[in-house]
Amino acid sequence: MLRRFSVQNYKNFRNRATLDFTKSRDYRYNISCVKEGLLNKVLVMGRNASGKTNLGYALFDIVYTLTEKLSEEHQKDKISFINGMSNSPEAAFSYEFQNGDDIVLYEYRKTEPFIITYESLRVNDERVFEFDYHTGTRDTEGLSRYGAEKLSFDSIDGTLSVLKYIARSTPQSDSSPMHFIMDFVSRMLYFRCTYDGNRFIGFFGNSEFMNDFIINNGLVKDFQDFLLKTGGIDMMLEVEQSSYQKVLVQKFRYKKIPFEYNISSGTHSLELYYYWSKRFDTVSFLFIDEFDAYYHFELAERIVRHAIDVVDVQTVFTSHNTGLVDNNIMRPDCYLILDNGKLRSLADSTSRELREAHNLEKMLHNGEFDE
Repeated sequence: MLRRFSVQNYKNFRNRATLDFTKSRDYRYNISCVKEGLLNKVLVMGRNASGKTNLGYALFDIVYTLTEKLSEEHQKDKISFINGMSNSPEAAFSYEFQNGDDIVLYEYRKTEPFIITYESLRVNDERVFEFDYHTGTRDTEGLSRYGAEKLSFDSIDGTLSVLKYIARSTPQSDSSPMHFIMDFVSRMLYFRCTYDGNRFIGFFGNSEFMNDFIINNGLVKDFQDFLLKTGGIDMMLEVEQSSYQKVLVQKFRYKKIPFEYNISSGTHSLELYYYWSKRFDTVSFLFIDEFDAYYHFELAERIVRHAIDVVDVQTVFTSHNTGLVDNNIMRPDCYLILDNGKLRSLADSTSRELREAHNLEKMLHNGEFDE
């Protein structure tokens, strides 16, 4: 699991911003929001332009750095990569993982999306390797513990991650930190609930049509039941063979209409969630951006509850919907406010002892958690 993530000097994060999953409190309710002492379900609240989407891009920079999985064009934009108010040329990224009993810390800095200027890996505070391209410093002594001490790094210049190079060039055991990180990162998933298709980062190298997935895997009835149970959307679905492909259609009394021609933006977003939910059991880390942009408030709550009750993976939601800030859904340590480039939980935003009976949304609107 991910313990902490920090980013600095990237897009609108001029100062260091930290998403800290270790800051769980001893609340005795909604305990399923915590797993192995780490926050397992988090909802990030923030005004427009506060950086919620950029937080996702920052977190998933590691996917772009270490894999060939699908990335977002905004992640690769050189012009907006470095914070515009800073005179520092580097953006810094820090990922602290929990791998069994080991704490694995992977850090790097970049001047551009594809130029690494510093990279290091530590396990339980013991250095595995460190490369600083500014000073020319290279420390690879710790690689002897992982059978990579004979690798040549003469051609490594920052255009290729050292960790990625080691993982590709040596047979790493399942217990090695390089194997762990590469496996974890290859299964990270970001998706955004918009009406312009299946927008995601990670997990796959290419996208696919959601309707084709549902049809080809025999999930039409399952999807129909999901729409009714989760969204209260009652429709009859079936598959028709057109002249060149199978098509998902909505069946009415007198006619049939292709599904994608007749659905609302909310139904489309619900299909997107359903599509990815069929893969959640293999996802290592999940970030759902603006997940409820097209949802009625009741449906937004149902999706969060589904993620808490059914989805075991560590999950971050972003939203504007303050109606979700409720002790009946999550808990004060799981609600984070993103403001002025800083992340803070409700529990850390007040000196008051927050209890289960408190109306968190009312307190939020009344300024209880303002800095």
